[in-house]
Amino acid sequence: MPIVFVHGVAVRDPDDPQYAAAQRLTRGADWAVVESALREHVAPAVRPSAPERVALVRVYWGDLGVQPGDPLTDPRPALRELPRPAALEPDELGEALQHSLFEELPPAMWPAVVDAVWETVSEPALRAQLAARSPKRQARWLEKQARERLESRVPELTTMLAPLALDLAAAGRRNVRWAMGEVRRPLHEVVPVFVGDVLRYLDGRGIPGAPGPIVERVLAGLAQARDAERGEAEPLVVLSHSMGGQLVFDALTAFASEVPGGMPRVDFWCASGGQVGLFAELGMFAGGAQGAASGVPTERLGYLWNAWSSSDVLSFPAQGRIAGAHDSDFAFTGTPGANHMAYLVETDFYRTLAAKILAHCRVTGVSGRRAGGTAARDTT
Repeated sequence: MPIVFVHGVAVRDPDDPQYAAAQRLTRGADWAVVESALREHVAPAVRPSAPERVALVRVYWGDLGVQPGDPLTDPRPALRELPRPAALEPDELGEALQHSLFEELPPAMWPAVVDAVWETVSEPALRAQLAARSPKRQARWLEKQARERLESRVPELTTMLAPLALDLAAAGRRNVRWAMGEVRRPLHEVVPVFVGDVLRYLDGRGIPGAPGPIVERVLAGLAQARDAERGEAEPLVVLSHSMGGQLVFDALTAFASEVPGGMPRVDFWCASGGQVGLFAELGMFAGGAQGAASGVPTERLGYLWNAWSSSDVLSFPAQGRIAGAHDSDFAFTGTPGANHMAYLVETDFYRTLAAKILAHCRVTGVSGRRAGGTAARDTT
């Protein structure tokens, strides 16, 4: 049988508009990389006599994930950029004036700024005086009125309003914003896709008897694996990464009866870098906490290997949380982002996966199943 691969969140094909943003997270672990490694290292464990004939089935669901619009930007223009401040409603004028002063003054002064601003814009006579001035002078005049109120309310702040000190403080905040903007920009591109894909799946996975479109992709991949050409005692292997593990668990449990032509038995499933243990603890699978505690029935799954890493903050142990799960902690030594993708790019991971398949499928699992027995389990 073939090897089925189910990817996680924030994965997009090159023709997808979000591909560049997704690459910031996946760091080059495209399907071509995974496919090559599976062919070289894992396929020989599935069919030693003809590894080149092992079908590799990719379950792609990135196009069904969230499709956010353009990155959000601050839509508020500066008060002095407004063509006619006097035409604004009091609330709008107050927000614009407050935003302008917040930009210039340190946060220690902001409570007094709030009081001064809203006292200013709430005075009918002052608004009439504002409207009597030319549009070009309105913003500066209004700021002057608010500053006078600010100084009258807190006289000791007068010495703090020295132009040079304020300019230096404002410049410092601008520099911080610029520097952090460079750090936050890639996160602003990736996080909506990452979190959005999780929410898109949970919101649209459906219910038993009516699977959602992402679940249907996984079920179709399993059906394709079932129908693929195979040799005698050849195992069906599933490799999932990250959120893909939750998709596979739901497919093998709550939606197992929905596979066209019948659910095949997965002989070996590796959930890499995933959150199946976390979802089990939180009761977030389609079958709830009870389903996770029961695990996948043995007639549908022979062996579950949860390959996680204590240095990968997005992966979690599953042993003891999901019945029949066996953990291995890779403890990768790269950066947090790289560690989450390391499973898909590290040769040692694929070589270990191949060894595990040989140990738990070709020797004890598949042969026993063909003979009518059940797959052996261990605690490695």
